Amino acid sequence: MSTDVDKNINPESYFDDEDPHFDNDARLILTQYSGIPEPSLVPHVRAIRDKAFKLFPYPCIGLYSFLAFTIAKSPQYPEILRRVKQGETLLDLGCCFGQDLRRLVFDGAPASGLTGVELERGFLDLGYEFLLDRGRFCVPLLAGDFFGPIPGLEKGSFDMVHAAFFFHLFSWDEQVQAVAKALQLLKPKKGPMLFGRQVRVEEAGAIRHPDSRSGEMYWHNVESWKGLVALVSRQVGVEVDCEVVCYEGGNQRSTDAVEMMRFVVVLR
Repeated sequence: MSTDVDKNINPESYFDDEDPHFDNDARLILTQYSGIPEPSLVPHVRAIRDKAFKLFPYPCIGLYSFLAFTIAKSPQYPEILRRVKQGETLLDLGCCFGQDLRRLVFDGAPASGLTGVELERGFLDLGYEFLLDRGRFCVPLLAGDFFGPIPGLEKGSFDMVHAAFFFHLFSWDEQVQAVAKALQLLKPKKGPMLFGRQVRVEEAGAIRHPDSRSGEMYWHNVESWKGLVALVSRQVGVEVDCEVVCYEGGNQRSTDAVEMMRFVVVLR
């Protein structure tokens, strides 16, 4: 199913030498939730980014994309927040620093309904350093390989799974496995959803990245992503509605023509 695209990622090309940009959401969280003084924002965030990039050179780390607090920018965010406040459960898949979970807590979501999972334990530790909330942020953060068993991630456990900048890190075959597992983590009834965002390209295909799990990532256009979701939903025996919306890439600065897409996959 994978179409090879003659393209390689040089991680260093995604290391932004400019100062980080703070939109209103990022400034709100960092100053009011974390209590970081305005003059300290740039050096504080730069230091966290540099430490994280040494752990793993993800483009979204090098380009400060973690400052986007993407969950709150989802058109479904009011519904998501309401559902968690009413007792539904949400998993943040590939949660990085756990920044989106902090946003939910800041907006009044109970920690008891939230869970994060991240491969790099170092990112979870940096999250406390980034947002200065060790000892007061009580959301369970699980470290482990999503492709293997992780205690706490049982089938049918969640009403919502959020995955921002996650699936596009893997090859086509790996994405098939990951999307299947994500759908199976949802409660088997009408309404649970898998949602998030990822890069979008005009020509879908494999992108070579030396530090990725298999040496390549598969970047989608709308048609290829919908095709993968349809394939996986048939494989796991669920019916879904899949909505995809394209938009500009925000602060993900790059010389490449990379845009973004939001997706919502709802069980029906």
